[in-house]
Parts: sequence; structure tokens; C-alpha cells
Amino acid sequence: MGRGTAAASALLAALALLAVLAVSAPAGARTPSVLVEVPEGVVKVDASVSSSMVASFGGTVVVSGNQLQTATVDLSVVAGDWAAAAEIAPAQKVATGNTTIAFTALVTVAPGAPEGTYPVQVIARAESPGSPAAVSQNLTAVRLVRNRIGLQVDRPSVEAGPGETVVFSVRVFNNGSTADTVASSLRRLGGGLDRFSCLLDQDSFDIESDGSVFFNVNFTLAQNATPGTYSVTFSAQSAASESSRGETVLSVVVPARPPVGSGPAGPDFLLWFGISVVVVGACLTVFIGGTEIGLLAFLQFVLVPLFVRIRKDHVLDHFTRGQIYGFIKANPGTHYIAVQEHLELQNGVLAYHLKVLEREEYITSERDGIYKRFYPRHMKIPRKVRQLTRVQRDIVSALRAHPGTSQNGLARLVGESKQVVGYHVRVLQKAGLVRVERDAQQTRCYLEDAPLEVEPEAEAPAEPDELPDVIKEIHA
Repeated sequence: MGRGTAAASALLAALALLAVLAVSAPAGARTPSVLVEVPEGVVKVDASVSSSMVASFGGTVVVSGNQLQTATVDLSVVAGDWAAAAEIAPAQKVATGNTTIAFTALVTVAPGAPEGTYPVQVIARAESPGSPAAVSQNLTAVRLVRNRIGLQVDRPSVEAGPGETVVFSVRVFNNGSTADTVASSLRRLGGGLDRFSCLLDQDSFDIESDGSVFFNVNFTLAQNATPGTYSVTFSAQSAASESSRGETVLSVVVPARPPVGSGPAGPDFLLWFGISVVVVGACLTVFIGGTEIGLLAFLQFVLVPLFVRIRKDHVLDHFTRGQIYGFIKANPGTHYIAVQEHLELQNGVLAYHLKVLEREEYITSERDGIYKRFYPRHMKIPRKVRQLTRVQRDIVSALRAHPGTSQNGLARLVGESKQVVGYHVRVLQKAGLVRVERDAQQTRCYLEDAPLEVEPEAEAPAEPDELPDVIKEIHA
């Protein structure tokens, strides 16, 4: 018995010695594989609300093909002249066997750096004694925001005639890292201030981070507006940052009338021609016929078609408004984009007619998350049904099957970016459908215990994903 125990001990000692020799022998060393992973594509530094100019992000380095040996892994972070400092921790680590190394990088933006998106490179170099080094790198970006307000206008200047109304749609973006309330205002610039009026459909909006809203400006020219340019400045002011502000000029141009005889006969020429025909015809009737019946018949023959044409033009002006009202009456609860796509109307035209219908109390509207829904005025508006987008329904289904999933996990399950999933989780949380719990490392999401009453909703056109464009710009 004692002799068998001694033999077994000797065998174990020999195996341990062979293992040590296998690890330390340069002749048998292999080149390990190394892979840098950075989950965040763009890290935002919001200088509009914070004095901190430090971008912080984390990631991992996966070391594989390193069985029965050790490898030294060196990490570094590389930024351009726009960065005052860049550091990473740990800067070096010895990996034994296959392992994963977590790191944190800190990049300090230089005080004078202009607003923009800048590339950052994380590099990992792994080397085992007696073998060539393996190198891996990953590219991310730091986006510096100094003015969180952005504006976009499809047509800042249009032509119109006296008495006409033009509707400008101004898209306002919140590029900041937090939600914001944006207030709008108008300031007249010139061009005969008594010859036009302007009206905003909304004084302020709440905008989520990286979200946007539309402000509509109704610009009405007076009947006595003379040829020239009539302008107004639209301003959007952030409530979170006093220095964040956007302005754009909206202009309506009243073209000059062409000189007499310089072009084809227009409405004025036709009007005077008609009046001349009436006067000459009346004189001829009185002179030749000398009867009241003849004069009346002549006037009806000449003037009635002219008035009929004018009335038809006015009917056509309001035909679109009747279409809109009929669609809402047939589809109560429809939203703005559904009306626009079904009737194929431009943004400004639809917004103007909806405003008129609400003002005249034909319809009423109600905000429903990212939608604005319209109902006939005297219809009872349903309150209990929650309408979700496709992404929100996918998130609810994923949490029903996998309760406690993190937001990163939800992004993988529904096939959307982390930013998109984070936005919709916040919407569902505000609606009382999702509960978010935080632990030391990450957030976990659960469905609330209350039963869900969900009606499927057609997906609104998705906002363009800016991340691929950012990365393309970096590579360029």
C-alpha cells in the first residue's frame, strides 16, 4: 500500500514537471490570437451642459489560442490633435491561457476643439515568449457637442401672391446627451411689416436626446402686399443650455408683375378684356335693341361664365381640406403620417389644413407618444388601448420570453442598435409597461405585472441611422 502511494506521487510530480516545461519551452510557443471589442460606436461629450470634456468608454480584449502558456498583452488608445490626453487601464496585463481582459479608456477633449466627430483607436498587442506578436485594433468615435440645437428647413424661401398663406415646416434637433425643452419664437426682419403676419402652431416642445420635432410657421401675406421679399427669423432656444440656440430665416417672395405686352395674357388682361366686352356689348344692346330684357340676357351670357370660373377656383382651394376631414371621419384615431401617405400631401399643406379644421372645431387631436392622433370633434376618444411600434412590440415579446434581459441583450434579440432600444425602453417605461432595475454592472428590464392591452400600429418611417455615416466619415 505504501509502495503504491509513493509511485502515484512520483507520477504526478513527473506530469507537473512536463506541464511546466511545455509552458516555458520557447520551441513549443504559439502565437496567441487577440481581439479588441468596443460595444459603443459613438461616445458623446456634451459640452453644452457639462464642463467635463472627458469621454469614457469600456471594452474587452479576448485572448485565445493561448493554452498552456502565458502572453503579455499591451493596450493603448490613440487619438488625434483634438485630444488633450488619452489613457487606458490596464495598460498591460499578463494573460495565462485563454482569457478576457476588461479595460476602460478615458479621452480628454482639448478646450479649443471645434464641434464634430473624431476617431479613436484602441490597440491590443499580445506576445508569448518565443513567438511573434499578435495585434488587434478597434475604431470608435467621440462626438463633441457644443450647440445641442440643430435646424433643418426643406424650403427656406418660396414664391407667393398677395393674400396667400404659406406654411413652413422647421425641423428642430436635440443633439445633446439629455432630454430638453425647446422654445420657439419669430422676429420680423423687414419687407413691409404691415403687409404680412406670422403664426407658430406650437410655442415649445419636449425633445428626447438625439430626437427631433417639427414646428410649423403659418406665413400670410396681406391683400395689399407689394412685390418684394418678406422675411422672418425663426429661433429655437434650449432650456437646458443657455448657449444652445438655432436660427434660420424664412422668406416669401412676391414676384413683380410683368410689364404690359411683355408676355402672354394674364388674369389682369383677361379681366379688363371681359369688362370691355361687357361695356361694348351693353352699349350695342341699348343702342340697337333699346330693351332691358336684351341687356340682361347679354350680361348673363358674358358675366356668368366669369363668376363661375372664380367660384370653381375657390372650391378647389378647399377641396383638399374636405378630403382630409373625410379621411379622419372614416378613420378616427389616424395619425399625421398615415393621413399624409394616404392623401399624398406635402407637409406644409397638410399641417395648414389640419390647423384650420381644429380651429373651426371640425376635428380634435391628442398626443399619443411619438404620434399626434386626430378624431372627429364629437367622437368619444378611446383611452385604454396602448398602441406600440414594431420595435416596441419586439421588445415586449423579447422580455416576455427572456425577463431580466439587459438593454445590450435586447439590442441583439430585436436586431436594433443600443441607442434605438434605449429610447424605446424609456418610452415603454414611461407608459408603465416596462420596469428597469439597475445592479452594479448593468440595467435589467422586466415587464410590469399589469396586463397589457396592445393594438398593433403601422410603423412610422424610421429616422435615419446616423452611426454608419459617422463611421464612413471616420474611415474616409
